Amino acid sequence: MTDDEPTDDRDGRVLYSPPEWAPVPGAMYPRVARLEHDESGDPTLLATFECYETAGKNGTDEPYFPVYRSTDDGRTWSRFAEIRDTQHGWGLRYQPTLFEAPQQLGPWEAGTVFAVGNSIPSDRSETSIDLYASEDGGRTWTYVSTVDTGGKAVPGRGESPVWAPELTVDADGNLVCYFSDARHSDDGYNRVIGHRVSTDGGQTWDSETFDVAIADDESTPGMPTITKLPTGRYLLAYFIGGRRYGGGVYVKTSPNGRDWGAPDDVGSPVRTDDGRQLIEGPYATWVPYGDDDGTILVAGKTLRDQNRNRVSESGTVLLASSDLSGTETWEPVSAPLWYDDELETGHRSVGWTSALLPSADGTALLHLTSTYDGHGKTEIRYARAPLESLFDYDSSDRAAEGASQRRAGDRSSSSSPSPSPSQDPPGAVRRSRESTQSAESHHVKSIVKAFELLETLEQTGEIGVTELSRQTGIAKSSVYKYLDTLRHLGYVTKSDGAYAPSLRLFHFGQRVVSRHEAYRIAQPELDALAEKTGEVVSLIVEEDGDAVYLYSTSPHDDRTIEEGSRMPIHASTGGKALLSYRSREYVDDILENTVFDIDRQNFYADLKQARDNRVIIDRETNTQQYNAGVLEKRWHSFDQQAETNQLYRIAVPIRDADDKGVAAIEVLGSELQYDSRRLQEEIVPLLVSAGKSLETELLRT
Repeated sequence: MTDDEPTDDRDGRVLYSPPEWAPVPGAMYPRVARLEHDESGDPTLLATFECYETAGKNGTDEPYFPVYRSTDDGRTWSRFAEIRDTQHGWGLRYQPTLFEAPQQLGPWEAGTVFAVGNSIPSDRSETSIDLYASEDGGRTWTYVSTVDTGGKAVPGRGESPVWAPELTVDADGNLVCYFSDARHSDDGYNRVIGHRVSTDGGQTWDSETFDVAIADDESTPGMPTITKLPTGRYLLAYFIGGRRYGGGVYVKTSPNGRDWGAPDDVGSPVRTDDGRQLIEGPYATWVPYGDDDGTILVAGKTLRDQNRNRVSESGTVLLASSDLSGTETWEPVSAPLWYDDELETGHRSVGWTSALLPSADGTALLHLTSTYDGHGKTEIRYARAPLESLFDYDSSDRAAEGASQRRAGDRSSSSSPSPSPSQDPPGAVRRSRESTQSAESHHVKSIVKAFELLETLEQTGEIGVTELSRQTGIAKSSVYKYLDTLRHLGYVTKSDGAYAPSLRLFHFGQRVVSRHEAYRIAQPELDALAEKTGEVVSLIVEEDGDAVYLYSTSPHDDRTIEEGSRMPIHASTGGKALLSYRSREYVDDILENTVFDIDRQNFYADLKQARDNRVIIDRETNTQQYNAGVLEKRWHSFDQQAETNQLYRIAVPIRDADDKGVAAIEVLGSELQYDSRRLQEEIVPLLVSAGKSLETELLRT
């Protein structure tokens, strides 16, 4: 049972924390519903979520959805009931949601509580969206029907699950179930959002209608949530995965809860004027605050800029719009609950998803989500805050205390490090790696904070205490103490009230880099290759699951990649070349610890192709055979204020005496297309020669 302390703070309170023996991810995907017809007269709420402790210590128990109840409008909660799979005997495993019938629906009276979720066997071989009903306020539950069924419960191209159900009642009084559907790949749809209508309270269902469907064999609309607006219209919020849309959150509106326009109309992005967009994990609600028509609030897993890099407000804000069509501008407002997001913690289940619910009197907002609990698991936390305090939010002066420690760092999940622009936009912070991950309970948090300050100083240059406190979320008084200590030790300098990292750190970095044999040997070879090709040439090594750009050179000084910059190795062209000569066990371990969804079958195929892609180079007296690694097309921008350029990367692995990949040379250019004559006749021979030369030198040492 949760305690009865007030929840009007940004850290919130724990609704549920998984036991030590519970498997990863612990708990996630919370949902909440208000019982408008509860006979007690109290402001009663029910909440549920995915709960993984039910797999049991020996992994044999069937999972179920726990139900928590609040009778004080979300301030305190207690364990109340369980929703069990009584139809298949598999267990209720994924994506629960709750919905109270606002009126008579078939045999069900107003006030009946519906629960819908995914019943999935332990081998994940099937998915079944099942509907249950409770006529006693959520205490006991009865199976009603199966809305739809699908294939194996794993994401990825070629699979056919049904996911993420959501319920509403349309304008004609019919029960409607929305869901994400991956069964239509033969028609060019990687995934769609569709719905089925029931005219008899969920006992039977009409055929599926597409609502968001993009026939490009790639895009994955998902996680639909429905909000009924005071105008009588309906708002659909969802995200679209895939390279084109990058997981961005979008909205559409409908006059009746069924008709959403053309399915290939992707809707309107939930995005600010300066390009900050919510990514994945959408949830929308309406609150009676702001203009006469009220305001739409939308939550997402992360908030990112137009380059899909994390921004400092991520994990602390919702996006709001007083335009109930969702087509106009969105502005950030404070979230009731602040937490370290997925990119900070390195755990994908964080913030997946949230639930938002206005208070009974319309003056406050309840917020639930999954937050990091350590050891790879997430717990369910909640917070309740006055709407007035949320809309008073100012991103230029947000609170530095009373929440989980915030980071200023950005880390891209989808793109390689770009050649450095000659000048960053005002206020931009470019972080090479977010190394100060959220501390576990046994970590020394003061050390974590000290390095967080150093990393922020490294990215910003000279900066004052107030701004440093704002960017890191560390209290000003603490920032003063840390900086004074670091200055005493010689790692920070101070001039005219501004602080900056000292050259002592440069000495440290030089010592670390110089210990890499490949770095010492490769510089002359890479400089010569850059001069001959006129392109950006980089040396990449692997560290802690990342591809690290150890050295980068170019004849054009403004177009090198920042040395020390990182990205997940599986997303790097040079990283793939390197991994193509590592063991399957080694690669498996890296993929297990990544926060991103990866199609492993395609990834291993890429590595095999990289290893097998032999390029024949004809020379005057001999024929040389060497692995040419990987050639990929990616989007990058030399100038963040200008248009994006389409660039290609080609990489070769560098192997040691044991035939193990230890590094890679990568060439970046705009004219390296697969069928390019220059690629075949100039770039590949030069790159192969440089790689072979570097391998030979490494063997000699």
